[in-house]
Amino acid sequence: MEDTTGTSVKDQVLVGVDGSENSSRAFDIALAVAKRRGWSLRLVGGYIIPSVGYENGPVVAGSYERMLEEYARGPLDALAEKAESEGVDVTTATHADHAADLLVRESADAGLVVVGKRGRNRFAGRFLGSVSGALAAHSHCPTLVIPEKWVTPDAATLFAPAQDRPGGDDAEAEPTELLDESTPPKPRGTAFRNVEEEMNFRQEVVVGIDLHEDALRIAMAAARVAELFGRPLTLVSAAPLNADAWYPNPVEYNAAIPSIRKRHTDYLTQLADEVRTAHPRLGVHWQFFDGTPAGVLSEASRSASVVALGTRGHGGFAGLMLGSVSQAVLNRSVSPVLVVPTLKNSR
Repeated sequence: MEDTTGTSVKDQVLVGVDGSENSSRAFDIALAVAKRRGWSLRLVGGYIIPSVGYENGPVVAGSYERMLEEYARGPLDALAEKAESEGVDVTTATHADHAADLLVRESADAGLVVVGKRGRNRFAGRFLGSVSGALAAHSHCPTLVIPEKWVTPDAATLFAPAQDRPGGDDAEAEPTELLDESTPPKPRGTAFRNVEEEMNFRQEVVVGIDLHEDALRIAMAAARVAELFGRPLTLVSAAPLNADAWYPNPVEYNAAIPSIRKRHTDYLTQLADEVRTAHPRLGVHWQFFDGTPAGVLSEASRSASVVALGTRGHGGFAGLMLGSVSQAVLNRSVSPVLVVPTLKNSR
């Protein structure tokens, strides 16, 4: 199978399974994708053999390894049985390896890998699980990161959870302003009651767009997800245009704002047209914000069904596994995040 940009897509959904609630949620999403696309499912589990000595030699060591393998295989077999009962072809495998290394290696033969995000540690840079973070950074195929389940306080009203800001729930919101947008698709979903209208994405699939050669490929990957789940697609671009407080020469920068804004909106219009051509039944529109890309996309995760972005991101600080935007959004998001590898990291 190939997408419209010529990239090979393999017909298999990969899931990391460790028996936790996080991996169970990832499995449920992966199973739904496999059923809707007619793909197979591959369930893998890793286990680590401690580097310790054994007084009774290799017999005890081998017995201990078998015990670890059986422990890892238990949840795999249970989920495989469920997939088979729903008519999905499934394979399983366990390996004595770190889960992140195992999933990165196996992702070379998958079209999508699904993994749960652990924990909500408030320390900046630490509350993205090590497996989901490493996988999103190094996977050979798109990675869908599933957050912890959020339970609405009132089942009769559509409330959105608060994003995981590094400063906690009481941290001051980042200044954001919607500057321009195309005509929204109709009909649109129900608005979330506790989200401002201009940031209310009504369970659409939101894809972060920057002025980069990979933008079309990332948008197309997001479009396939939106079409798969019957959601409209919104292309979102953002740039911090209020330079008075932070730019060394704000007068010079502010004079360039109209051209900066036009570059973004022209590019969004072009991409939206190309996505509509490839997916004529998909509702597509775009929005351009004055704000930081990380702040806008993280806030969008409160009301979007999925937020999609590339591994590159803005900033490119040396030593980061992911671009600074990708890292921040994965840390802060409360919706599933689809991470599409950039060309240099993909097959």
